[in-house]
Amino acid sequence: MIAEPTPAPAAAPPIARRAATVGLVLGIASTLTSVVWVLGIPLGILAVVVSWRAAQRARGRDLRTISLAVGGLVVGTAGVLLGIGSAATSDTSSSDPTPVVINGVATATPDAEHQPPLDLDPGARCTVDLDGLRAAGSVTNRTDKAWGYRLTVVWEDTGLTLAEGTTILPTVAPGATAPFTVVSPATGTAATTCRVRQIDRTKP
Repeated sequence: MIAEPTPAPAAAPPIARRAATVGLVLGIASTLTSVVWVLGIPLGILAVVVSWRAAQRARGRDLRTISLAVGGLVVGTAGVLLGIGSAATSDTSSSDPTPVVINGVATATPDAEHQPPLDLDPGARCTVDLDGLRAAGSVTNRTDKAWGYRLTVVWEDTGLTLAEGTTILPTVAPGATAPFTVVSPATGTAATTCRVRQIDRTKP
């Protein structure tokens, strides 16, 4: 008696192959954007869900579709884990909407151990030039990590604000001192004074 040949498994529906491909693409996007965890984590979760459903539809019928789905599951899960890690280690010295004032200088960077105003070296030198106002000073990074700094300077005359200006120091190494200069085209007098109104740390 001749045995009947075993029929080959039916191919997975095209929709399963497309879903598996989409899941893999979402997983790759998740890993690439995991540094921005608010994007990486949702994309990774979506990749896992789409890839899992595609694998269920193709189970036992299409090895290529299953391979794509497994790839989407793996990279999607990696994207979620990397996003969680990025969220856990994200910088806590980001801007706070409620500034605090220390020694007359405001800051919106929370750091109970090393407050940014304490990095500001005492005094700011002010000059009134023909082309405007100028303020100069320096910042010493008293933390154990490299930081950038954003400083806002105001010029005043008999209690009235004449102008303000902002400058950014891109990177100051731990323990290093960096000078800053802020200028304004406004005019002043011999009585014009200047001061740093706010200082914040930024990512280098």
